[in-house]
Amino acid sequence: MRFDRLHIPAFGPFTNLDLKFPVQGGDLHVIYGSNETGKSSLLRAFRDLLFGIHSQSPDNFVHDYKKLRIEGEIVSQAGERLTFQRRKGNKNTLLDESGNIVGED
Repeated sequence: MRFDRLHIPAFGPFTNLDLKFPVQGGDLHVIYGSNETGKSSLLRAFRDLLFGIHSQSPDNFVHDYKKLRIEGEIVSQAGERLTFQRRKGNKNTLLDESGNIVGED
């Protein structure tokens, strides 16, 4: 599995951040920056997209908990593309690209 795109409408310090990871020769993408520029928040966004936004997430300092949202597009080794989103909540937090609830499986 590889990420093709990460879009963050509202999470941590980010509002409408769109990152694309195009397939290239070595296919290694490095994210770097000065202190306090959001690198750790970005890492949590990747994790929370896949596994759910923690109930006591520290990433509500710009956006209210109810508005936290992360979107992503991943591709399997077989080339299957999956686009989905994650919202903050206690249940039914995994959504398809249109915002419809999908099962965690």
